[in-house]
Amino acid sequence: MFLKRLIIENKTGIIRDIPFKKGINLIVDETPEGNPQQTTGNNVGKTTVLRLIDYCLGSKGENIYKDIEFSKQPNTNIENFLLETEVLITIELTTDITDKNSDQITIQRNFLKRNKKIQRINNTDYLDDKKFDLELKRLIFKTGVAKPTFRQIISKNIRLDKDRMDKIVRVLGSFVGNEVYEALYLFWLGIMTEHAQEKHRLTGEKKNEHKFRARLKKEGELSLIEQKLAFHNDKLLALEKQKENFNLNENYEEDLVRLNQVKYNLNKISTQISQLEVRKDLIHESKVQLEHEYTHINNEKIKNLYDSANALIPDIQTTFEETLKFHNELIAEKLDYITKELPDLEDKLKTLQSDLVKLCNKEKSLIDKIRKSNVIADLEKIVTELNIQFERKGNLEEQKRLWDFSNAKLKRIENDLNLTNQHINANDELIKQRVTQFNKYFTKLSVILYDENYILSPIKKEDGYDLMVINIEANPSTGKKKGQIAAFDFAYIQFADDFDIQCLHFILHDQLENMHDNQLNTLVNVANNINGQYIVPILRDKIPANIDISQIEILSLSQNNKLFKL
Repeated sequence: MFLKRLIIENKTGIIRDIPFKKGINLIVDETPEGNPQQTTGNNVGKTTVLRLIDYCLGSKGENIYKDIEFSKQPNTNIENFLLETEVLITIELTTDITDKNSDQITIQRNFLKRNKKIQRINNTDYLDDKKFDLELKRLIFKTGVAKPTFRQIISKNIRLDKDRMDKIVRVLGSFVGNEVYEALYLFWLGIMTEHAQEKHRLTGEKKNEHKFRARLKKEGELSLIEQKLAFHNDKLLALEKQKENFNLNENYEEDLVRLNQVKYNLNKISTQISQLEVRKDLIHESKVQLEHEYTHINNEKIKNLYDSANALIPDIQTTFEETLKFHNELIAEKLDYITKELPDLEDKLKTLQSDLVKLCNKEKSLIDKIRKSNVIADLEKIVTELNIQFERKGNLEEQKRLWDFSNAKLKRIENDLNLTNQHINANDELIKQRVTQFNKYFTKLSVILYDENYILSPIKKEDGYDLMVINIEANPSTGKKKGQIAAFDFAYIQFADDFDIQCLHFILHDQLENMHDNQLNTLVNVANNINGQYIVPILRDKIPANIDISQIEILSLSQNNKLFKL
């Protein structure tokens, strides 16, 4: 895939429409060297062009408005401009830069979040970053393997930070595991990476299991846990034997059950007696009140009331004597009704109290029988200690189970890793052949650039394949290191075309100012003669005088004509 176009636009319209061509593409900063603007960090945006391309290919994009060294002090002018004016970045990729009708991929991204986020491929939204990565990999590299990721694959094509401009093949950083690099290198060499992907998964599983074992070791190694288990088992046997010796009463367990039942019945009967006593007391209180009402009635007052009523109502048919008799009979009936329950209550109370006495005697007998020589207190100590020992044994058995499970799991992982490595090692000859073919291009370009031979060498380690660039000078200068990297990246495009391996045919490099004029001249000539694109920002003052940039300059920027025209 070639880079055809970069479009920067916002809600007011198109800000930049930058076409790219085959060969070298220069983004020129016209600011003279030594100008204060060059040293204060107020650059014109030449490197930002590369970062915008990288952003469309899935980078986080923070380096567009944040300096790597001063990441906590973002350029708020740029950040606000990107957000407030709703800047949209579009890049167009094509399979053939010289053919207008060739297949094309259009990628668009903005800098907004949530429902305002734009992240499209060929007018289809892929708002999930992982799905976006997978779709780009499917379209560009014609593969659906999970590892390596799209960003890992293109890491050598986009070298915008110091680390990638210092490392030729270790482009993912020093903290990435060798199994990740192995999968990446195999993919670059055009070798199927399904087994490398499985190895990556197994290696991750193995690392997690070792972390789990590290936590287990804090409780003790397996051998120590087994020794502790043996000790606690012996302790438990001794305590069980002690417990058995306390069972002098053959019916000890049954007596304990009976004692508990007697205590339960005692409690139940005591509750019933209390309820009946309360009921009895209430009846007596009601009886006393009624008798008081019956014996202390004031006949004279009732007679006066009756006479008053008779004067008002002459036709009252009931005599005073009849009224008084009715009142007394009503109280007598109430007394009979309330007190008729007393005999039954008295009988029930006598029966329950008799049962209570019997149960108390039975309780005393059982307690005396069980309590021989204060056996309960001693036995409780043994039972408590037994419970403690069983708990400790349970914890140790769980730790041992986890150790056994971890050992079995690690053994399974190791077996699977060995099998996977066998599949990968079966490609030994193919890997060597591919590296040999790559070196034909690499050594040729290194000789053209520096008259020195640089060779890529596959190294087989215990944890997988590695790649290393061998050079004559152990510590080449910064400019020469960048030339080595350019030679490597150019050589890869030629190698990939030779084996029909899908790749990006454009290379983004930054910081070429340290290269000597001779190397820059050679680099321009080489870049213009490969089937690819070399896109680099550069200061006007650093371009050798003999180079005619009119044919290779795609964008000219200055303090008066910055990228975003702010």
